[in-house]
Amino acid sequence: MLDKSSAVPLYAQLAEKLKEKILRGEWKDGEKIPPEFELMEKYGVSRATVRAAIDTLVAEGFLVKRHGIGTFVRKFRPTFSFEPLISLNYALETFGFVSKNVVLKKGYLKVDENLSCDARWKAVQECFLVKRLRYVDEFPIVVEESYFHPEIAKAIENEDLTKSLAKVFFESLKHIEIARIEQIIEPCTQKEAEDHVQGLIDTDTFLKMSRWIYVKDHTEPVYYLLLFMRADLSRLRG
Repeated sequence: MLDKSSAVPLYAQLAEKLKEKILRGEWKDGEKIPPEFELMEKYGVSRATVRAAIDTLVAEGFLVKRHGIGTFVRKFRPTFSFEPLISLNYALETFGFVSKNVVLKKGYLKVDENLSCDARWKAVQECFLVKRLRYVDEFPIVVEESYFHPEIAKAIENEDLTKSLAKVFFESLKHIEIARIEQIIEPCTQKEAEDHVQGLIDTDTFLKMSRWIYVKDHTEPVYYLLLFMRADLSRLRG
């Protein structure tokens, strides 16, 4: 069942449950998934929660909707998927990869006009940055920059920042309620990524992910993540 006391939205928890079924082969490629009312009954959630979870997996490429027929497991899926709301570690482990994080930079910095725009901040003057390089099977594959609102940073700045930052965030801030999470994944070129990647990853194409986490009683995001991952991860194992 889902944890209704968790700060993680129910639709996000449900999306993870359904994704696990796909990744473990319980729901086969091309198979029609159970109807909404069955999922509502099984997980004890509303129709809106079920639809939001399904829409999340459709956006990620795990499911496809066929008008008037139903929702099906998509036959072609990316060889790698982002863990959308909790942790990238789970997805990596699911595919059998061994990963580690190296902290390249951490500390407070002034928020300039560009960062203010990207992070959707209007009044924030200073934030806490954690920049990391992630290795998979000893290959550098991800550069991630996590920007934390100063009101949130105090709770996480002394934690082990080589762990999943999303989990550190949720576990250190159990008292707050997540209002919503927005995420965009898009391809980008080496040139577009260069200012952030700075030659750390040897590839021509990247996937860029931007994520904003909003909490209750805050109109602006408290956590902005900018992540660049090599788009040819599957080639590492030839």
